Amino acid sequence: MLDRRFLSISVTVQGIANSPADNPTAGTQYIVGSNPTGVFAGATANSIARYDGSAWSFTAPKAGELEAINLQTGEILRFNGSAWITAITISTFQTIAPVLAVVPTGTALPATADAGDAFLNTSDAKLYTATAANTWDAGTATANGSRYASSTDFKIYQSDGTALSATNIPNGGWFLNKEENALCIYDSSVPAFVKLGGNSDSDSLSTATEIHTLTAQEVTAKSFSLSHAVASGQEDNVLLFVSGVAQAVGTDFTASGSSISWTNKGLDSLGLVAGDILIVHYVKA
Repeated sequence: MLDRRFLSISVTVQGIANSPADNPTAGTQYIVGSNPTGVFAGATANSIARYDGSAWSFTAPKAGELEAINLQTGEILRFNGSAWITAITISTFQTIAPVLAVVPTGTALPATADAGDAFLNTSDAKLYTATAANTWDAGTATANGSRYASSTDFKIYQSDGTALSATNIPNGGWFLNKEENALCIYDSSVPAFVKLGGNSDSDSLSTATEIHTLTAQEVTAKSFSLSHAVASGQEDNVLLFVSGVAQAVGTDFTASGSSISWTNKGLDSLGLVAGDILIVHYVKA
């Protein structure tokens, strides 16, 4: 009962181009256009081009396995097997309260399951776990106020302790999945949850996405540390989101080494407090 309707954003590109801009820095990435020329000549259209400081390498994407943030247009792109298509425009993000987990839902337990699978029964408001192949436990009552996102009908279910109420998710709506510490964005055109983050890395393409919860000390210091240093020359390409809104590097915050800071920057005016969640996507050193 493996649910495969999830994708992860793991690439940041400067745009879609037949050839790159002059004087690229190490870590610069593009999606190769339909008529590659110059240093891209011979590369396959739609592949990911990455500069390591001395040469370009090209990685062929597979349908349904990769999504990218296009810095030029502010869009999340999905490769459908033949072309990169717009999944969501960043400005359409809408914040939804966090959920405990993303799980399949329904009014009756599925006949097939793998050990460890979870299922939220909307009839009795219990969360079931498969203890072995095709074998479910007795279920656990959901707690009052607990929230789950459905990977079956893409709704948010909230429990009052005895029953569940359902709420539709707007296209572009996003929420934090606490189970995976990952940001999920709803794309109604698939439909699917696009997963951004989970403190995940793409080692082959040297990018990282981190979901960071601010502490009181970090609010006072107006800075926090990333898990990795940002690649030299890629500081201006760091993406930072607060409540789904992209912040402008240099104007709203600065990135240096492994530090994100905002003293005398635009983030100062937001009144950030402990517990606020920031999402950062960057090229690793």
